[in-house]
Amino acid sequence: MEIEGSLIEQISQIVGADRVLIDAARLDEVSWDALSDGRLHPLRRPQAALPLCVVLPAATAEVREIVIRANAAKVPVVPFGGGSGLMGGAVSLSPGIVLDLRRMDRVLEVDSEARLARVQAGIVLEALQNRLNESRLILGHDPWTLPVATVGGAISTNSLGYRGGKYGSMGDQVLGLEVVLPNGEILRTRSVEKSSTGISLKHLFIGGEGCFGIVTEATLRVFPAPEKRSLCGFSFASFEQGFRAVEKIWSCGLSPALLDFGDGVDNYPERALLYLGFEGVAKIVEAEEALALAICGEAGGDALDHHAAENFWRERHVIAYHFMQNRRHRRERSAETGRRDWIHVALPASRVLAFRKEAIDILSRRGVCLQESGLWTQPELFSMRLAVENADGDQGQWLLEEAVDELLRLVQKMGGSMEYCHGVGVKLAALMAGEHGYGLEVMRQIKRVLDPGNIMNPGKLGL
Repeated sequence: MEIEGSLIEQISQIVGADRVLIDAARLDEVSWDALSDGRLHPLRRPQAALPLCVVLPAATAEVREIVIRANAAKVPVVPFGGGSGLMGGAVSLSPGIVLDLRRMDRVLEVDSEARLARVQAGIVLEALQNRLNESRLILGHDPWTLPVATVGGAISTNSLGYRGGKYGSMGDQVLGLEVVLPNGEILRTRSVEKSSTGISLKHLFIGGEGCFGIVTEATLRVFPAPEKRSLCGFSFASFEQGFRAVEKIWSCGLSPALLDFGDGVDNYPERALLYLGFEGVAKIVEAEEALALAICGEAGGDALDHHAAENFWRERHVIAYHFMQNRRHRRERSAETGRRDWIHVALPASRVLAFRKEAIDILSRRGVCLQESGLWTQPELFSMRLAVENADGDQGQWLLEEAVDELLRLVQKMGGSMEYCHGVGVKLAALMAGEHGYGLEVMRQIKRVLDPGNIMNPGKLGL
């Protein structure tokens, strides 16, 4: 306790006592993210701990000084953004310092001619989007968590958004990074589109979940506001029928800004729905839309009322606002939520239907219900929403999470990846060896070199 008290006092001298918080309610709030207990395997529930303190730095120099002192004291540091991560990447597994970066929310530069923006990592995506709109630019990253998630958090999981088909994942939009390393050194990578001067160090931190360093600034590729946006929707008699249409759309070279496809949707339980959106220069959008309409029609798709697609687009962030209102209850979910989970996997397009068929057999054998299956942004990115209807408590979770594990191992066996969107955190850490083989040991060696004291977000990514 003497060491902890001394450390808190040192940090208070760096940022001011008013930005070092130790009240129990705030400590509890940032000790966990949006991963609910109900989505954890009963044998792999982490023992979370209250942080020693929450610190609100406002500048990279403050982060550096805090990290130096934490490293000297061998005290863990957990970076915290919007708290909307779904895999436990921001869970405090032992008492340490939570760095709440949301005061680092400045837009440092917008260069319209170069189509880039340099920002602090704590800025919320929606706030950045609004600032870019003033310059007739947009942020290519548009996840459901847009009103909650921060730039740093999105980079740390290399997350994907609704516009991913056209603009890529968050990591694809990173030109350069500023990162505070575990020893307090500041690494800055060059903010250019292409370089062939050694390995790309920025990629160590894209998807790194704060395990190798803390992202404090990012230079992002931004895009001109679209001259036109076109939205349309189709229903198909089966998943397979709609999947073939999506494959044809991509094989023709079309990259819709929005592509959301799935069956099991509440309003159309017997149909599979496809929502498409194209945006950009008007003439190009019109040509893309015409080709997509023809492909979907030839594949047997029935056009939906135009308002259906518009409603889907307009309401795509509603769930984030619900999350913000119920943030305090995100961990202790109801029994109903506790018996539901999902997978988001990447597979070669040629193997998606085969995987789906085998997955349905696995779920049937295990007594797990498939509520919905679908694609997001492109045919290779496949998702399933799962549930156990008639089992309570740990029995239901056991059935569900054992099924999830079997499905994810099947994905790996078929040459795919077990997650394309939300990262690993603690939920998928046990499957990292199957995902990477000896590559996991390479990551661990890098971790040991950069962070010998293991202070940077320990226990995540299977490290």
